[in-house]
Amino acid sequence: MHVNADALVYAVSYINCRALEDDESRYDDGDSGALESIAAYLRDATPSEQDALAAAAERALFAEQSSTQPRHEFVQDYSRWMEDMFGEGWEGNRRASTKG
Repeated sequence: MHVNADALVYAVSYINCRALEDDESRYDDGDSGALESIAAYLRDATPSEQDALAAAAERALFAEQSSTQPRHEFVQDYSRWMEDMFGEGWEGNRRASTKG
Protein backbone atom coordinates (compact mmCIF):
# COMPACT_ATOMS: atom_id res chain seq x y z
CA MET A 1 0.00 0.00 0.00
CA HIS A 2 3.00 2.26 0.62
CA VAL A 3 3.92 2.54 -3.05
CA ASN A 4 0.32 3.04 -4.16
CA ALA A 5 -0.24 5.82 -1.64
CA ASP A 6 3.00 7.54 -2.66
CA ALA A 7 2.03 7.33 -6.34
CA LEU A 8 -1.48 8.66 -5.75
CA VAL A 9 -0.27 11.59 -3.62
CA TYR A 10 2.26 12.51 -6.30
CA ALA A 11 -0.25 12.21 -9.16
CA VAL A 12 -2.81 14.45 -7.47
CA SER A 13 -0.16 17.00 -6.50
CA TYR A 14 1.29 16.96 -10.00
CA ILE A 15 -2.14 17.74 -11.48
CA ASN A 16 -2.69 20.47 -8.89
CA CYS A 17 0.72 22.06 -9.39
CA ARG A 18 0.69 21.70 -13.17
CA ALA A 19 -2.43 23.83 -13.23
CA LEU A 20 -0.80 26.68 -11.31
CA GLU A 21 0.49 29.64 -13.22
CA ASP A 22 1.34 32.95 -11.57
CA ASP A 23 -0.37 31.77 -8.35
CA GLU A 24 -3.67 31.39 -10.24
CA SER A 25 -5.37 28.06 -10.53
CA ARG A 26 -5.97 27.11 -14.16
CA TYR A 27 -7.42 23.65 -14.61
CA ASP A 28 -8.59 22.32 -17.91
CA ASP A 29 -11.65 20.08 -18.07
CA GLY A 30 -9.52 16.94 -17.97
CA ASP A 31 -7.69 18.04 -14.83
CA SER A 32 -10.90 18.92 -13.03
CA GLY A 33 -12.57 15.69 -14.06
CA ALA A 34 -9.60 13.60 -12.98
CA LEU A 35 -9.40 15.27 -9.56
CA GLU A 36 -13.15 14.95 -9.02
CA SER A 37 -13.03 11.25 -9.91
CA ILE A 38 -10.09 10.60 -7.61
CA ALA A 39 -11.86 12.42 -4.76
CA ALA A 40 -15.01 10.37 -5.40
CA TYR A 41 -13.05 7.10 -5.14
CA LEU A 42 -11.32 8.26 -1.98
CA ARG A 43 -14.60 9.05 -0.21
CA ASP A 44 -14.79 5.32 0.52
CA ALA A 45 -11.24 5.08 1.88
CA THR A 46 -10.98 3.28 5.19
CA PRO A 47 -9.29 4.99 8.14
CA SER A 48 -6.17 2.85 7.59
CA GLU A 49 -6.11 3.82 3.91
CA GLN A 50 -6.45 7.45 4.90
CA ASP A 51 -3.57 7.01 7.35
CA ALA A 52 -1.45 5.54 4.54
CA LEU A 53 -2.24 8.53 2.33
CA ALA A 54 -1.44 10.96 5.15
CA ALA A 55 1.91 9.22 5.71
CA ALA A 56 2.63 9.36 1.96
CA ALA A 57 1.83 13.09 1.88
CA GLU A 58 4.19 13.65 4.81
CA ARG A 59 6.95 11.64 3.11
CA ALA A 60 6.48 13.64 -0.08
CA LEU A 61 6.55 16.91 1.88
CA PHE A 62 9.73 15.92 3.69
CA ALA A 63 11.41 14.86 0.44
CA GLU A 64 10.42 18.06 -1.32
CA GLN A 65 11.58 20.26 1.55
CA SER A 66 14.86 18.33 1.71
CA SER A 67 15.66 18.72 -1.97
CA THR A 68 18.29 21.21 -3.05
CA GLN A 69 15.67 23.23 -4.93
CA PRO A 70 12.29 22.67 -3.28
CA ARG A 71 9.34 23.62 -5.48
CA HIS A 72 7.19 26.05 -3.49
CA GLU A 73 3.95 24.92 -5.09
CA PHE A 74 4.64 21.26 -4.26
CA VAL A 75 5.58 22.12 -0.66
CA GLN A 76 2.27 23.94 -0.29
CA ASP A 77 0.29 21.14 -1.93
CA TYR A 78 1.91 18.33 0.04
CA SER A 79 1.56 20.22 3.34
CA ARG A 80 -2.25 20.25 3.08
CA TRP A 81 -2.88 17.20 0.91
CA MET A 82 -5.25 15.37 3.25
CA GLU A 83 -7.15 18.50 4.24
CA ASP A 84 -7.65 19.42 0.59
CA MET A 85 -8.69 15.89 -0.38
CA PHE A 86 -10.89 14.98 2.59
CA GLY A 87 -11.78 18.34 4.13
CA GLU A 88 -13.37 18.25 7.53
CA GLY A 89 -11.56 16.09 10.04
CA TRP A 90 -8.09 17.00 8.76
CA GLU A 91 -5.67 19.81 9.56
CA GLY A 92 -2.95 19.64 6.96
CA ASN A 93 -2.01 15.98 6.92
CA ARG A 94 -3.04 15.23 10.50
CA ARG A 95 -6.40 14.23 11.84
CA ALA A 96 -8.10 17.21 13.43
CA SER A 97 -8.38 17.23 17.17
CA THR A 98 -11.81 16.22 18.39
CA LYS A 99 -11.39 18.08 21.67
CA GLY A 100 -13.51 20.96 22.32
